[in-house]
Amino acid sequence: MERPIIINNVSEYIQNISELNKKSIKLRSIPVSSMSFYRGQSNAEWPLAPRLYRENLFKFERVLITEFLRIVPHEFENMSAFDILVKMQHFGLPTRLLDTTLNPLVALFFSCYGEKQKSKDGVVYAFSNYPAHYQQNYNVAVVMKFIFQYSPYPLDILDFLDDLNKSREIQESMKASLSFANSDPLKIPLLAVIPKLSNPRIINQDAAFLLLGMKLEKEENVNDSIRGGRLIHHYSPIDLDKNFNKIWPNPHGKIFHIPFGYKKNILDELEFLGISKNKMFPELEYQAEFITNLINKSTTQ
Repeated sequence: MERPIIINNVSEYIQNISELNKKSIKLRSIPVSSMSFYRGQSNAEWPLAPRLYRENLFKFERVLITEFLRIVPHEFENMSAFDILVKMQHFGLPTRLLDTTLNPLVALFFSCYGEKQKSKDGVVYAFSNYPAHYQQNYNVAVVMKFIFQYSPYPLDILDFLDDLNKSREIQESMKASLSFANSDPLKIPLLAVIPKLSNPRIINQDAAFLLLGMKLEKEENVNDSIRGGRLIHHYSPIDLDKNFNKIWPNPHGKIFHIPFGYKKNILDELEFLGISKNKMFPELEYQAEFITNLINKSTTQ
């Protein structure tokens, strides 16, 4: 993996981000833009992985989603599959979505934020010049179909491809996507997805998501006396840590390491720049906590 760049203050960080963006070739088109994505983690020892993969819940993906939908179906009425997944993640369900942001200062905030990890070094991953997709994109729609209707069982890939060809929703997404469809639509490392600005937190955090893909673990031919030959695919989660340099070759991928002793000062500098807890978390309970802490801080000075 890329050797981390040590960051001690906000100005150092901004300088490095600026240099990274200068080196990256910007590609722009109508359907897909190459954009920069950033992820901050308050503990540099944590793997670069969504909670579903990190907690070895990959085999229970559809069970988690189905049960959530069963318990509170009214919360997800008239929503697209991707919007459902985003909302479930927002409320704590393990998914294959990895939170990122389009704002590098927001990522720096999350690398330093958190009382439980204040004695741990933080990290920011920068993914520059990576193709960004709208959630209506064909490849996104294909992964959503797998997640909600097929995951996690061994997949009859020919049946799945036939289902895609017959699916009106998938065909509509192909018309809306000018980007090329993946010939092996499930064997992808990840898709960077720009979400709808559907809630204040997504707006304030300049949120985006990495939709994690899978790797083909095993392919087998199975003879069925009724249906004839079948091609079965077995998938497993992609490991971003092991594939970081392949997915984001230098200079498009960088890692910034934040020593824990500088976290507080960096948070103070970010607050001065308008990146604070009450901005990142606009819900009422966080506003009340922020005001109380602000008053307490002023009375002790």
